[in-house]
Order: sequence, then structure tokens, then C-alpha cells
Amino acid sequence: MELYSRLACIIVAVVVSGAPCLRAGEIPIDLSGLANEPWTYVGPNDFLIINGSTFPTGAQNFGGVPFAIPSGPNNYWAAAAAANFGSGTVSLTIPVDVSGVTSVFTLLNTMWGWAGPNAYLFITFTGSNGATETVPLVGNVNVRDYNNDGNTNTIDNTSTTQVWDNGLGQRLDRQEYILPAAFASQTLASVTITDTGNEGEGTNGSRAVLAALTVSTCDAYVSEGITFSSGPIVYYPDLKLYVQHLEVTNGRTTALAGPLFLILENLPAGVSVVNGSAPSTCFAPIGSPTLVALPRGSSLAPNTSLNATLVFRDPSGTAITYTPLAVQ
Repeated sequence: MELYSRLACIIVAVVVSGAPCLRAGEIPIDLSGLANEPWTYVGPNDFLIINGSTFPTGAQNFGGVPFAIPSGPNNYWAAAAAANFGSGTVSLTIPVDVSGVTSVFTLLNTMWGWAGPNAYLFITFTGSNGATETVPLVGNVNVRDYNNDGNTNTIDNTSTTQVWDNGLGQRLDRQEYILPAAFASQTLASVTITDTGNEGEGTNGSRAVLAALTVSTCDAYVSEGITFSSGPIVYYPDLKLYVQHLEVTNGRTTALAGPLFLILENLPAGVSVVNGSAPSTCFAPIGSPTLVALPRGSSLAPNTSLNATLVFRDPSGTAITYTPLAVQ
């Protein structure tokens, strides 16, 4: 009885701590006038998207993030085609003109990836009042080939995750870029993809395959310096509930001010969080359970941790898995 009473207090304590106010703000950018090849195009030097007829087009939702893949006549921007299927640096500048952008998502892969540490593909964000940020896309880290063959096949599964595959060996990956704070007070004027590689396997090839781009004005993930350590999931049969303790550590050199929210990404269908304070309306995937980890007015000192209690209901008994995200 003492255990169940204590568990009930934990559930109540977390729920009454208050729900975050997360605003919907994910805006797909129209690339239809910039795409230069259809998925089914076959060009020189064995240039083609394998099983291209199976690739998605139009309005899509991957992990809760909406995307607009051009429907035709062209479906994606191919850096190889922009380089006339040869070598040399090519770039694509995408007008955005959205204010207060905090993060950007791309559906971006390569034709002939080349593993790091050197990067041959870059993405640059340009603000209306001088803000700029360039992110290198490194093979086998935050970008890889669309085709699962002998070239680049791994990603970090944090900034870059797989969001689509056709079951035949081809895939699309989603990148997320958290913009510096300076962009929050400016208009994101444009995003530029720059490819400095070459065409063909065995070269320094990282020719881009860009299918879609979405910008977000949501509060950004607080990822840098925040780490998680998950305890075991324990089942209480009389309550028909599962309980897990999640340790959240501030690895930064400065204190972390509340509020700090936890979003549980990719929780299996049918699994619910009893002490979830609100479903996310902005973060991927939309509707994910959101908890208050650090209340407003409190702080977490550098190199210290807090313990969040997660209480799940899982009638089907499916494996409880998720990715924890910190949001401030």
C-alpha cells in the first residue's frame, strides 16, 4: 500500500506542475520551381534514383513534421544535374522569408556519399539582419546516400533520422538544424545548399538529393549539453502501470533556467503517459506527451541532474521505447 500511495503522489505532483504552451509553427517551403529532376529521371554516367517511381511526392508528414515534396514535373533538386553531371561546386539558394525561425528541417541525402571527416556538402542559413550559420554535412554522420549500398550508410540518429523507406533498399533522411538565437529576432531570408563534390562512386562525391525543406518557429530543442540516463521500466500489476525514472543532466558550464520540458518522441501507438501534462502541438511528432521537468522559477546548476518520473499505461504490452527531447 505504501508503494502505491507514493506512486499516486508522484503522478499528481507532475500533472499539476503545469502544461507548456507550445505553438504550432512548422511551415513547408515550396520547392516546385527549384526542383530540377523527377524521381524517375535517368541521366548520363548511370545517374538515376533507384526505384524512383516508389518515392513520395506532394504533402507528406514524417515524424510529425509536414513537408511539401514537389509533385511534378520535377520532384527534387539534384546537385549532379546542376553540375551537368560533372565536377565543380554548385549551389541552390531557397528563398524563405519567414520571421522568427528557430529550426529548419530538410529531407536530404546524397547520390555518392563520401565518409568524413571532410565535408563536401554544406547548408547555409542567412538572416535579414546579418545572422548567418553554415553547417557542414558529413558523410556517415548527418548525411548519407539515399541508396543502401556500399557507400555511406550510417547517420547519428539525433540531428539526422530516417523517416521513409520503400522496403527495397532506398530511403529518405530528415535533418534538423537548430539556428542560433540571433535568428529569432530576424527573418530567415534564405537557405543555401552548396555541393563541392563530384559525381560517381570512388570520388569525393556527395552530390545532394534535396526533396523538401520545412522551417519552424517553435521553441527550439535544448540539446547541447543536456543528456539523459534511463532507468529500468518497472511494471506494477495491481495498478497496470509501468514506471521509469529518467535522469536529466545539465552538462553545460552555466545554470539551466526553468521551465524545461520533456517531450517523448516516437512513443509506440497505444502507449500513453499517465502523467503527461499536455500533447505537443509543435514538436515532432505532433501529439507527443510533454512533461514539465524543471518548473518556471527554478534552475539546474552545471553538472547536476534532476530525476523525472515517467508513468506509462500500455494495455497491449508492447515494448515501451521513445526518444527524450529537452525543450525550453
